[in-house]
Amino acid sequence: MREAYSLTEGPIASTLLKLTLPIIATNFISTTYGLIDMIWVGRLGSGPVAAIGTASFFINLALALSTMITIGTGIKVAHSVGEGEESRALIYIKNGFIMSLLLSILYTIVILFTKNKLIGFFELANEEIEWMAIQFLVISLFGSIFTIINTLFSTILNSYGNSKQPFKIFTLGFLVNMLIDPLLIFGLGPIPGMGVLGAAIATLIANLVVTGLFILRTKNTSLFSLRKKSDIQLMKEVIKLGAPITIQRVTFIIISIIIAKLIVQWGAEAIAVQKVGIQIEAISYMTIGGLQGAIAAFFGQNYGARRLDRIHRGYYQALLLTVIFGALISVIFILFPGQLFSLFLSEASSLALGTDYMRIIGYSQLFMCLEIMSVGAFNGIGKTHVPPMFSITLTALRIPMALALSGPFGLNGIWMSIALSSVLKGVILSGWFIGSLRKLDRTAAVSSNHAAM
Repeated sequence: MREAYSLTEGPIASTLLKLTLPIIATNFISTTYGLIDMIWVGRLGSGPVAAIGTASFFINLALALSTMITIGTGIKVAHSVGEGEESRALIYIKNGFIMSLLLSILYTIVILFTKNKLIGFFELANEEIEWMAIQFLVISLFGSIFTIINTLFSTILNSYGNSKQPFKIFTLGFLVNMLIDPLLIFGLGPIPGMGVLGAAIATLIANLVVTGLFILRTKNTSLFSLRKKSDIQLMKEVIKLGAPITIQRVTFIIISIIIAKLIVQWGAEAIAVQKVGIQIEAISYMTIGGLQGAIAAFFGQNYGARRLDRIHRGYYQALLLTVIFGALISVIFILFPGQLFSLFLSEASSLALGTDYMRIIGYSQLFMCLEIMSVGAFNGIGKTHVPPMFSITLTALRIPMALALSGPFGLNGIWMSIALSSVLKGVILSGWFIGSLRKLDRTAAVSSNHAAM
């Protein structure tokens, strides 16, 4: 198939780099949707930012649930391509789209019926902010359907080694969002300013454009052949692979909601600060996430082809890149926290809180990058159950740590709990994968000796 690129041959460093850079760029483009919203909405004050931050938990929950399908589909497609089983890969793809559509529509219906209670849970004590949050949530729910489909398109193409196409398509979507975001938020001429609602509509339109471009780009390929029959058994395989990661991400969001409930004790402004901080942090998260996606696809194809030597060398080369990038981001966050945060909120009180957040979180950036990259490595070899075991446990520790540290350190104690858990996850997961590599080497050596007898 012309969309496939072999990752089982050629120099490892250059192969990883060619695959990684477009994914990084694609992730960065996707992240800038939220960054642009924050930059423009931030001019309206901390209240609208808090509204978006509150509603975003439930949008992120939809995306977390979808990983049960997107991650598993990507892994199985990469394995099938590596094994030369093109026909089976196409069945996994069709299954993925059917399951994604059903999940996203069902989730949207459930949240629409419970939206008032969900937003009310945070007790923002401000009816205007709560109403803005509900408006943003409703529009963004419909946008999340297309976001899930777009993520699946991108994951499948990455599994085939074609990471450039998603980058080109997401770039066009970003340009659309960038042009219409301020127009719908502030208005122009006969177009009324819609504030937070305008930001949600702009993102929805951009996602629709991206979905349309993906469909146009792939309609003349065999990538999404309707002739292939769905296979329930293969669907179960995908869900089995994706479920551990989904449980991890859903748990992470639930814990984040609980943490947000603690943060709101310091007012809606504190929620706004966290939302902006997360958006800035997403730059490093999504950048190293590009390497995670490349590692998952690279390891997936090579694992399917039983090229364990390339997996071993690829991980250590990726580890070096991760350490360099993570250390750089940590230094930037620690040395220039105020300058970064002032791009989004300029109110004196918000800026002071945001500066503390950025500096404290800065100390954990290197370790967060190690965690993300190692998750991609585990996913590539099909061991998706390993990262969640540690991630869920250590992320859950944020709650008791936040309660303990917020006593002597106030709001900063909550930021400390987040940073500490990231440090622990990065150290443990990277060390665990190195141990897994050694186990793979021993297994390969035993198999080789048996074959020689």
